[in-house]
Amino acid sequence: MRSGIVDRDQAEKTLRIIRDVIQSTHEDLVSHNWGLIWLVHSVTNGLAFAAIGFWAEARGLSLFWYLVPLAVVAAVNLLVLALLMERGSGVRSFVAWQVNGIWTTFIVFSLAGAAVLHLADQPKLFCPLMALTSGFGFAMMGVVFYRRFFYVAAIYLAAAVACPWVGPVWQWYLLAALWWLALLIPGVVLHREKLRRRGDDRHPKIL
Repeated sequence: MRSGIVDRDQAEKTLRIIRDVIQSTHEDLVSHNWGLIWLVHSVTNGLAFAAIGFWAEARGLSLFWYLVPLAVVAAVNLLVLALLMERGSGVRSFVAWQVNGIWTTFIVFSLAGAAVLHLADQPKLFCPLMALTSGFGFAMMGVVFYRRFFYVAAIYLAAAVACPWVGPVWQWYLLAALWWLALLIPGVVLHREKLRRRGDDRHPKIL
């Protein structure tokens, strides 16, 4: 009987710890301004993938030129992070490490995939590859942050399969639209939460 009570107490403590971690993650995402950052990234990333279709794919350029818009948007996104990230202390948050780690991995594996496609002389497969690596990135976001990102990952997986049946240029427009929506929706939710909290702070509270 005593063992059962102890096990139940330990389970309840573990559950409280998990809830605290989840809540702290949400608080960190809001307080460090990730909502506004993702709103801006939804536009910059969407434009980058659309530029690949409009500029590189439509002109039949080599795979190297597909990477130019991605390199530009990577630099722009780093600048956005530097300008908009709010830091309450000098130490980078756990959330910042996780988000940056996930998308740095995405960039590295996408570049490695581009190198493989270049060596195999298969540049037309770059868009399906980007859909797959994008989906993997959002799947990791689902593991670390919110399970709702798994739905986004599933959509990217479907897009990767659909790319061979979509026009060469339009597949990049599809990927651009998915990136826009994938970051826009959580960005809006987090930014509205931040604005709501700031509004609440302006009102006097009875302690």
